[in-house]
Amino acid sequence: MAPEEEKTTLRVGVVLTSDPEGSRASLAAFCEELSAATGLEVQGLGGWNYNTLLEALETGEVDLGWLPPLVAMRATSRARVLPIALPVRNGASSYMTALYAPSTSPIRELADLQGLRAAWVDRQSAAGYIVLRAHLRSIGVDLDRAFRDNLFFGSHGAVARAVMQGDADVGATFVHVEPDPSHPRGERVVRAGWGDAAVHVITSAGPIPADVMAASVRVPVAVMRKVQRALVGSGESALGRAARALFGAEGFVVALSEHLDPLAKLIAAEA
Repeated sequence: MAPEEEKTTLRVGVVLTSDPEGSRASLAAFCEELSAATGLEVQGLGGWNYNTLLEALETGEVDLGWLPPLVAMRATSRARVLPIALPVRNGASSYMTALYAPSTSPIRELADLQGLRAAWVDRQSAAGYIVLRAHLRSIGVDLDRAFRDNLFFGSHGAVARAVMQGDADVGATFVHVEPDPSHPRGERVVRAGWGDAAVHVITSAGPIPADVMAASVRVPVAVMRKVQRALVGSGESALGRAARALFGAEGFVVALSEHLDPLAKLIAAEA
């Protein structure tokens, strides 16, 4: 490893979306603006899946990686990567997961979870499967008794359609909330996977951190801090606009290991 002050090139790894060419262009623009903001040469590397991206971070082939919360949590717990920035979306850097049913459903409480058809996103989805199930286990729900069928629909929208059309009794999805003193719960839903549908929330869990910009532990701390300052201070700058195009982020906040603690505790209960 070169001395800390000589580290001038950073390689940023992301998993490309279903529009790889558009993602590559957005990644190139982001790297160009991050380079201008930090004075470092920044190279973008795409085409990964999360397993290979994490391996590249751990070996030092990639310096910075954009990781989903569960992957970031597990890598952080092994001291292989450090979270440096969290994206802000809808004014928040975290979100919740909720189990819900149509507002007309008789399923209202945890005690009603008996022999139901549950709609999930997929087995790797934090909000659409893993965290909600971990939460239910942690509060004593027998998942085998609660759900006779576990149905996977591949997206939050498809889960909502299944629930509202009667193809499933309950579903799990993401929820973004904001404080609202006038609401009985002290907060109100501003966006959720069920869209505008009329639903009843049976239980919720979180917070779940948003995606994480993580750095390999091989990256010098001074370089991590330089990138962190650039992202957190990007605002409406060219870097901020490039980050919004690539990551859908309104801005960034400093990431701490503590941001992942609630998620880690839930997953520990699941294990």
